[in-house]
Amino acid sequence: MAKKVAFLGTTALAATVFAAPAMAQGDEIIVTATKRAQTLQEVPVAVSVVGADTIEKAQINDLLDIQTTVPSLRVTQLQNSSQTNFLIRGFGNGANNPGIESSVGVFIDGVFRSRSASAILDLPTLERVEILRGPQSTLFGKNVSAGAISITTKQPQFEWGGSVEATYGNYDQVIFKGTLTGPISDTLAFRISGNINERDGYYTNIVDGSDVNERSRWSARAQLLWEPNDVMSWRLIGEYNKIDEVCCGAVQLFNGPATLGIGPGTVFDFANDMTLAGTGLPASVVNGVPVYSDAQIAAGTIQLPLPGLGGQIGNAADPFAREVAYDLNPSNELTGKGVSLQGNWDIEFAEVTGIFAYREQDDNTETDADFSSIDAIQNPQSRSYETFTAEMRIASTGDNVFDWLVGGFYFDENVDFERDVFWGTDTRAFANNLTTLGAGSPLVLAGLEASLSLMPGTFFAPGTGVFGDYTMDNRSYSFFGQFDFHLTDRLTLTGGISYINDRKESVGTSTLTDAISNVDLEALGLRGYVLTATGVDIAADPPAAVAAALATPLPSPAAGLPPGAFAIDPATGATLTGPTTVGALGTAIAGTSCYAPSPTLACNSALALRPFQFFAPQVNFPNPADPTDNGLLSDDQVTYTARLSYDVTDSLNTYFTYSTGWKAGAVNLSSDSRPPDPVTGIGRTAAPEDVELFELGAKLNFDGGFINVALFDQTIEGFQSNLFIGTGFVLANAEQQSVRGFEVDAAYSPVDPLDLTFSITYLDPEYDSFTQAPCSNFVGFAPVGCEADPATGFVPATFDASGLRPAGIHEISLSTSGTYTHDFANGNQAFARVEYLYESDVQALENIPASIASRQVNLLNASVGFVTESQFEVTVWGRNLTDDGYLLSGFPSVGQADPRGDWFGGTQDSFSGYTNAPRTYGVTVRKRF
Repeated sequence: MAKKVAFLGTTALAATVFAAPAMAQGDEIIVTATKRAQTLQEVPVAVSVVGADTIEKAQINDLLDIQTTVPSLRVTQLQNSSQTNFLIRGFGNGANNPGIESSVGVFIDGVFRSRSASAILDLPTLERVEILRGPQSTLFGKNVSAGAISITTKQPQFEWGGSVEATYGNYDQVIFKGTLTGPISDTLAFRISGNINERDGYYTNIVDGSDVNERSRWSARAQLLWEPNDVMSWRLIGEYNKIDEVCCGAVQLFNGPATLGIGPGTVFDFANDMTLAGTGLPASVVNGVPVYSDAQIAAGTIQLPLPGLGGQIGNAADPFAREVAYDLNPSNELTGKGVSLQGNWDIEFAEVTGIFAYREQDDNTETDADFSSIDAIQNPQSRSYETFTAEMRIASTGDNVFDWLVGGFYFDENVDFERDVFWGTDTRAFANNLTTLGAGSPLVLAGLEASLSLMPGTFFAPGTGVFGDYTMDNRSYSFFGQFDFHLTDRLTLTGGISYINDRKESVGTSTLTDAISNVDLEALGLRGYVLTATGVDIAADPPAAVAAALATPLPSPAAGLPPGAFAIDPATGATLTGPTTVGALGTAIAGTSCYAPSPTLACNSALALRPFQFFAPQVNFPNPADPTDNGLLSDDQVTYTARLSYDVTDSLNTYFTYSTGWKAGAVNLSSDSRPPDPVTGIGRTAAPEDVELFELGAKLNFDGGFINVALFDQTIEGFQSNLFIGTGFVLANAEQQSVRGFEVDAAYSPVDPLDLTFSITYLDPEYDSFTQAPCSNFVGFAPVGCEADPATGFVPATFDASGLRPAGIHEISLSTSGTYTHDFANGNQAFARVEYLYESDVQALENIPASIASRQVNLLNASVGFVTESQFEVTVWGRNLTDDGYLLSGFPSVGQADPRGDWFGGTQDSFSGYTNAPRTYGVTVRKRF
């Protein structure tokens, strides 16, 4: 009835070799998904394994490459090298803000890497990579509510050995790697490893011809393994890494009028929301600003020329030409260093393991935030992390009816974050251009400054903006235990429990020096004028109050209204100069588009400045005026795992799992952070994520291969949605989001030299409940609940997104590979490998229409190699051989929303996006010794 288990320790794994080709022999693949060394087919967990042999033959250099072999995993690099997002089964977040942690935890040699920037480096000398799908909070604790990635590197050996390799590829890619291991004494061994990766960029900046999206990084790693006796071992690891590269380019997906105004200019139509050739004349002019009647608007005859600034813009018609137009290339400087110590001690009935680690990371980026050739918006950022982790656990060993594992984990991280966003030298000209609508009209900015008694040049002064300094101290601890009760030789009942406590203490200090963000642009129009004259809001006050105010005399003739406040004849469009009372003025314009509280741009040209008002009033935190806005988040949770596994036969294992996961609350550490809205509740923080999983699995081993199947129903309550909307990030909780689906992993060797693999993932996600979804986050869906009210022009802030399918999650993801190996009589060996990744078409993002940003992936990779008996290897490889182009992610272009109206006034906002890498190929030579 008893079963023998081996606990994950340095000694236990020292003799384990990931045999190649092992993918067709599931019993030979060692995994540590339950923090014990088990074979892939034994462990009752949905886990995918990529071994060192596959990584070398497929030319996989980092986690971005590894997703081609695991369809449930998505890795997306965003605007900087350090901002990379991991998703498993469609869930994941946390790349763009240091206050929002990832839902997918990355562990390297058992050490939790809290930040994606510390996990994107070129992979070190590897033994294997495990991708654990579904919540792993019971054993792995913090920030694994969607899954975990566990990377195991090769440890020091007591025999001399090593390897050196060099790679040369297109885009002048040069990679050098090396490792050396051997004994220092009978009880002490070492390993040193290092690599350099240099490559030209595959984006071209058409402004100066320079490359963007290059690679320029290196790392070094040193290890010591001390085994003083047969029952104890200590492994010390020190590492240092450096990234200094120009990355990451964003192409134009759609150039709306604002973006065209940067370049050649355009002529556009208010009524039909189209760019047209030709000119139109206004019906009348009030205070030098063109005004149009409803008749003209209805007839679609208003065509306004928008002059261009003569700058260069990206070619939205061909985003996969990968041409960008930047006045400042994006720069990334990242330095990381860390040390870890793992100890294992066999005490006869159990093994004790301790893992302690300390890591420092600095990340400095400079981004041309307007992603254009003019100097409009600059965004320098600096992040600094100091992280200490400690884990202690003890697990039973030997043949037992009852196996157990208990332990504790401690995490302490200090975050310092500086984020500035400020105007450049061309911002004022760009803004003036957007508000200069029609031939002969004046510069509106100067008129606004004069009407507000401001000095000329106040608006969009270079160097003004928002400047923020943020800190966060995060301390977390957990206690966990898992118990396996072997009811029979074939039936095992597993129970696990974990208590997690997380506390974040944040401080945010930001200074707003931008003047335009403090101006109520609507108040410059009719609504504001009537409110000023009578104290009555024509859009919000009761009808009786509006009626009582109608007899109020006008303080001046209508022609004397401030810029942007217009009185026109609804029939002819002629300027009205006769009304003497507010009532007469209201009667004259009642029913026209200029009566609405959010009138069209033709009624208030100052509204063209709305895309530039993305600096909200800054409220520092902790906020003495609001005791609840104290910068503190303190949460705790108990998570569970219950599993019943049954060996139907010696080759067929089945299991049923119920488990829960948890991720602590998040803080928006940026100038977009503000106290919660009293109506929507959306503010600077998001509540924790709670995950629930039901999973039914089967693992079948057969002669020459295996097939593993998992059916799952996974639900996240409080999913932390953080989306960029063109003017900032919006952090909000979705009440409940779920995904149902299945996964199949299979490998088969029909004949001895040939190994085939096949994996498929089917996902059916849904927002089960998202009643306060920010309208700004769902522009691409054009939801009915976010349409402007035809009577008032009011645009709701939120709507009910329940029932919608989340964007960016492929219904079908499939990967397959074939490797043929031939052994020659003289001991030499040759191989050929082909792999293919398919992901079905999907709307890429919720805030960009599907017609502009959809994604379908058809990726083909291949390699051929020759290995001599003396272990000299030559491999010729190619990735994305068909040069398939697809979108990784995207966003509304910064400060380039349609100047004619709100987000839902049309589809003429500009959009930018990040593309995949083009075809790459090269040759690698390697010598083992």
